[in-house]
Amino acid sequence: MARSVRTFTTRSLIAATLSLAAVATPAVAQDVSAPAILQWFESTYDTQQRRAADLFMAGYGAVWLPPPSRADSGGFSVGYDVFNPFDLGVAGAPTLYGTETGLTQLNRTLDKVGAATHVDLVLNHRGFRDASTPDFIQGGGYPGVVLQNPDGGSDPFGVPGTDGDFHSGLIPRDDVLRGRLAGLIDINHDTGFAFIRQPVEEGNPQNIPAGDFNNRVDPNNARFYPDLDLNPIRVFNPSTGQGDIAIHPFNTADPLAGDAVPETIRGYQQRNAQWLVQVIGVDGFRIDAARHFPISVLEDFDLAVYRSNPRLNLDGSVADVFSYSEVFDGNIDALESYIRKDIDLNDIGRVGGNRDSLDFAQFFSLKANLNRNGFGNNWNDVVNGNLDVSDDGLVNGSQGVTFVVNHDENGAELSNVAHAYLLMRPGNSVVYYNAKEHGDGRDFPKDGRGDALGNFGDAITELVNLRNTHGRGDYRQRWLDEQVLIYERSRSAVVVLNNRGDGGFDTRRVDVDFNFGTALVELTGNSKISGDIPDLVVVDDDFFEGPTRATFRSLRNDGGDQGYLIYGVAGPQSQNGLELSDVDFTLDPDSTEPEGFETSNQAEARARLTPIHVVSSDEFTATLQTQAVSHTGSILQGDSIVQTTIRDRDADGDFAALKIDGGLDINGNGAVDVVTPGDVAYGFENFTTSNDGFSAADGNGFYQQTVDATRLNEGYHFLTARAFRHRNADTGGDGGPAVFKDFKQVIYVDRLDPLSAVDSFDAITPGINENRRLVARSTDLTADNIHILLNLGAAVTDDTILGMLNGQTQGSRLDQDLWTRDLFGLNHGNHAITLVTFEVTGNVNVQRFGGQFVSTIFGGGLGDLTFDGAFNVADIDAFAALWATQNQQFNPAADLDGDGWITALDVDLLGDRLIEVGADGGTLAAYDAFAATVPEPGVAAAWIAIAAGCWVRRQRSA
Repeated sequence: MARSVRTFTTRSLIAATLSLAAVATPAVAQDVSAPAILQWFESTYDTQQRRAADLFMAGYGAVWLPPPSRADSGGFSVGYDVFNPFDLGVAGAPTLYGTETGLTQLNRTLDKVGAATHVDLVLNHRGFRDASTPDFIQGGGYPGVVLQNPDGGSDPFGVPGTDGDFHSGLIPRDDVLRGRLAGLIDINHDTGFAFIRQPVEEGNPQNIPAGDFNNRVDPNNARFYPDLDLNPIRVFNPSTGQGDIAIHPFNTADPLAGDAVPETIRGYQQRNAQWLVQVIGVDGFRIDAARHFPISVLEDFDLAVYRSNPRLNLDGSVADVFSYSEVFDGNIDALESYIRKDIDLNDIGRVGGNRDSLDFAQFFSLKANLNRNGFGNNWNDVVNGNLDVSDDGLVNGSQGVTFVVNHDENGAELSNVAHAYLLMRPGNSVVYYNAKEHGDGRDFPKDGRGDALGNFGDAITELVNLRNTHGRGDYRQRWLDEQVLIYERSRSAVVVLNNRGDGGFDTRRVDVDFNFGTALVELTGNSKISGDIPDLVVVDDDFFEGPTRATFRSLRNDGGDQGYLIYGVAGPQSQNGLELSDVDFTLDPDSTEPEGFETSNQAEARARLTPIHVVSSDEFTATLQTQAVSHTGSILQGDSIVQTTIRDRDADGDFAALKIDGGLDINGNGAVDVVTPGDVAYGFENFTTSNDGFSAADGNGFYQQTVDATRLNEGYHFLTARAFRHRNADTGGDGGPAVFKDFKQVIYVDRLDPLSAVDSFDAITPGINENRRLVARSTDLTADNIHILLNLGAAVTDDTILGMLNGQTQGSRLDQDLWTRDLFGLNHGNHAITLVTFEVTGNVNVQRFGGQFVSTIFGGGLGDLTFDGAFNVADIDAFAALWATQNQQFNPAADLDGDGWITALDVDLLGDRLIEVGADGGTLAAYDAFAATVPEPGVAAAWIAIAAGCWVRRQRSA
């Protein structure tokens, strides 16, 4: 089938020097390494959002999350035993990872980071329960699917219906398409049962059969359906030959406007994929167990997600959903049959796919040939055992998503060497991180790279960074034998790999594309391991004949995992990095001490490693100063290692640009300067002050930008200053692909107070009104903590309230944006709730919400301040005593107008209330006596006038 690389492009037209640089140069075709994908398992959405700063600093371009839906085996499941694909966790009932709200908020944060969200999509099966599980059918079975056909007959296509939407459990498990994988009930995608699978209206004969608990009618199910009143896209599906297919979008502005329609199990799964993209914010999918269901199911998937992503690229183009299938097979032909890359931008009405396949062929070859002892290792088998070259004979990243280890399988023992090999190649590649936030004792998922985010070393984060800075240029295999592999990313970097397990080094002399005299710097730091490995390699030739050449020593592993070196041209350098003015203070990295966690791994999983700079002013300035570059280090001369210093004027850099989040107009010219997807400066802005080092006599560069912080929303923001090596051939550069150095900072804009509100104040148990559950919502999504207090006087100062905070006032975290506190024995009246909201910065806001009316068994209602059910002189005395505190105290029965204050209006309304309840003459006389002491509006204290609005008081008499 025809394929064109989409979205996560691995071959792109990129200018050799930036198009926005002072001197433009022609664009050149070159292979590109897409930013690496982080497979981030065993961590909560809350932790992942807090550690987004670490993800940003590491330089990943996407995050692959485990299945987000509720699992059949309970809240500790990794998630592959799906129970309900539309249930992503709710407040009070999260999945292992969190809630739907938590995932959507994480996705918004990842959008800021510039990283896509991928989730595991399970299309093959549900959980372990089936029709033989006691009471499971009566309960409704799995939501959205049926375990048995209601009439016991066949479906409309003649398929026996006794097993409903599933294959029979009697089918042998070695039947790849119909048998149960790992004992999980297998979906039969060829049935034709058409139901409204998430019923909205009672009595509709097309509703799925309901059980005692599941598949019941719920009007809120409308939010899981597209809105048929919204304009659809209309497409032709070449997989089926069907034309004029209307694909309606979900209505995110009015979710309950969705229209429930009957559908088969395939339609149900298609809708789920579209919902995950358009509502939840997912950008891509890892498709689980793809070899266990018909490939036509993937063609259904292509139709569901085609042009579905509402999060457009900066140039307005659609960011096509990217997916990659898990096909556990080392056969390259088998893997290739699951790849589809045929989206045609010139024919957008024709459905195409943007599907790749995990490269298990490469995985198996790495595992077999990178053993720590070195015996039997052979780089020839590794190089020849991958999916990439099978389509066009080139190592260009055109297909295959590579990985070293994943949650199912342990990988190559020489893991560092394997990652260096994959991460510096063109194409898509995954790094697996098992955070172990849920404990160390789980056999599944398998261990990953503990240093994937920098927790236990920086080997992987350094390689991910080098992939970004030097992962451009065509792949050139420079040397290949059993023990040594050397390849070049043309005129960018040379990767030197060794699979031997003993000590020492091996020397190889190879052709290179670099210009004569180019200084190559060892970028991983591994040259420091041995005094026999040079820090610098200078490109030469053989007596002015033939191509340029260079001599490399390849480091052996010496019983460890060190046999990788990467030599490349240097990018610009800065002693102070990206400097920020007007920073109020800095939030230090989190402690990784256990602090009550079961293991230090759990503490590490939660710990943010990146400092956060807090900005509270209306503007701040970002400054990058680069220095003239000279390389001081060891070099190979003959057979000797000597020290030298080499001036590298091109590394002084000729351009730098600034990016905030996914790309914002920060220099005030009305648009983001670079909006072409795939451009090395995508989303970046020119600095308003730009003096490059290459043009300066002293080699020092200076770049500065003042940023209007009022245009940034409250919370985290991610800043990158990207400084480029001079490469422009017109001004003496080598004309190679862009090489840069990133200087990053994470800030937290904290100009405003955090805002919260009372979300609900309902009875804990229906009918027992005196016991209430207060739920507070962070309306601006900035809350890090909320305390909840009841019935404080309106005039109590914030400082006094802050002094009252303790474990009794602490709200319990219910969801990403919700905190709750249970309150018992409440009296009848208008209660006042005080919310004390904290941000992660320590910024705090005290808010008070009056008029929280509760009718309970305690008290006769408003005006019964003694809560004895009677209205008498004691209530007047209580009101007088309360009035004397000048709102330092509060009584919910005294706040008759429900504004949270005790004012002259409440005194006025009390008189009406006493007449209404038939209070006796003595009580009314006591009221008149008290009311006469209340100052008229304008005489009362100014705070009463402002707060209460000064309604006129009048006397009451019998």
